[in-house]
Amino acid sequence: MYHVFLADDEPWALMTLQNLIDWSDYGFAVSGEAEDGEQALERIIRTNPDLIISDIRMPGMDGLSLLQTIRDRGLGAEVLLVSGYTDFEYARKALQYGCAGYLVKPVEEQELVEYLSKVKGILDGKNSGVKLTGENEDEGYQWGKIQVQNMVKYIQEHFGEGLTLATLAGEFKMSESYISSLIKKRTGKGFGEHLMEVRIQKAQEYLRTTNDSIEAIAERVGYPDYFYFTKVYKKATGISPAAYRRQL
Repeated sequence: MYHVFLADDEPWALMTLQNLIDWSDYGFAVSGEAEDGEQALERIIRTNPDLIISDIRMPGMDGLSLLQTIRDRGLGAEVLLVSGYTDFEYARKALQYGCAGYLVKPVEEQELVEYLSKVKGILDGKNSGVKLTGENEDEGYQWGKIQVQNMVKYIQEHFGEGLTLATLAGEFKMSESYISSLIKKRTGKGFGEHLMEVRIQKAQEYLRTTNDSIEAIAERVGYPDYFYFTKVYKKATGISPAAYRRQL
């Protein structure tokens, strides 16, 4: 999902926009909001959303100033501006600042959906259109949060297989080192440590909820060697899987 931040000084307008569509149907989720420009800027800097939908006229800092400040700070979010006025001078200035679109209140569902489709195409292009080279592999480049989420989800679904960084590299068409850095940024752990944590959590779940043998559970969570599984489990939890089960 791409993350959306909403800014409008009228609470009813924020609520209307939130409830106008089912955002997830279009690949978006509303993850923040504000009722004035300065508050919006502070929260946008902190949360780094993918899309900002902001009213043009707000106290403290209007939508155009917010857009200009966002661009001056180098933030890459796409921006849609909303106004109760069909003021084409506003629209012209907004486009100069790199605005993705200009909506007129009351925002209509079809128009919003059309803009979301356009913005999603832009964001997808940003995420998939950059190729790794030897120089930028270490520095990385901006991929959308959705790719990292998909990697973590893939690990959750395939933890019982012989999962490696090479597996993920083939699945997501990225280098192993870059995948490793993304997973660490997302989870706070390297790939190997994160995979082990997922496997141990699943093993504990199976120890609690099934009568399967420990050998069978070890293989089910990706450790065909029972003795190695026991060693890893004890190192991670402080007790053996047999001892854990006896405590239940």
